[in-house]
Amino acid sequence: MTQKDTHDRNETELAGYRRQIDDLDNQLIALLKERIGIVSRVGEMKRRTAPGRCPIRPAREAEMIRRVMHEFEGSPFFPAAAAALWRIIIGASTSVESTLSLSVFTPDRDNDFYWMAREYFGPFTPIVKQPHIKRVIGDVIDGKAAVGIVPMLRSSDTTFWWTNMVEQGNDAPKIFARIPFVCNGTPGRDAPSALAIARLTPEASGDDHSLLVLEADHNVSQHRMQNAFAHVKLESSWINIATLSPSTRHHLIELKGFITAEHPAIQALFAVLGSSILHYSFLGSYAVPIILNKNQSPHAHNPSFHATGSGQK
Repeated sequence: MTQKDTHDRNETELAGYRRQIDDLDNQLIALLKERIGIVSRVGEMKRRTAPGRCPIRPAREAEMIRRVMHEFEGSPFFPAAAAALWRIIIGASTSVESTLSLSVFTPDRDNDFYWMAREYFGPFTPIVKQPHIKRVIGDVIDGKAAVGIVPMLRSSDTTFWWTNMVEQGNDAPKIFARIPFVCNGTPGRDAPSALAIARLTPEASGDDHSLLVLEADHNVSQHRMQNAFAHVKLESSWINIATLSPSTRHHLIELKGFITAEHPAIQALFAVLGSSILHYSFLGSYAVPIILNKNQSPHAHNPSFHATGSGQK
């Protein structure tokens, strides 16, 4: 067989593979169009039943990404690449349901949060940059943006911006996601991380952390409160404490699990601490990010990240 014959045979074989790929691409395109049609009907239903609410379902999104990564585990196609594709599909689908715009905290010459938001919500989503965290929260409250991107809560923060959400009461936006969701290395330690807020009701995804603020009498020690959490079997980590008045302190606490005010353990906590707890605020929750190993594959049976409560440095 001549070199030309070998070349021609290879080209013929490659042409066959390319036709197969084109056929599969056509099927993918048709399926995406069909999916968007269903999403459009979902959007119409949401606008009828819950007008003005952010259409994002963060728990469902987290469950979808976990499932996709599990399906691609061990595949030549990186699970992280599959997750990135699905994030684009999810973001585009959400934009079909309702107009989605972002307000992102971007301090002077620092665009980390901007690019994280762009990657998570999609390159087609309008973004407004804000130099102050309170402006981001205000944009969401005023309806100027559907979603706000704010820094991860840290012990070193002295602005206590989270108290602004407490002051809004039941009308406050809720934390619903931590981004990035798929991480190479520990988020917040090896790379920056942020929180997403919106006017929505957080839901349990099966592997979550919750954030709450307890306003307590200033005479109640942190040690006593930590013992009370342990007594009711809640895994808690203190992030920050704000003193907004001489008589009280606001304790910002992270809990393992999806824990709202209605959770039996929280009710038991109130019984233990009694009148020393003046107010409870549920700031929201987020699905625990997936940490990739060196081979870009999620940790087997444990795609989770345990935050250190005191804030990642």
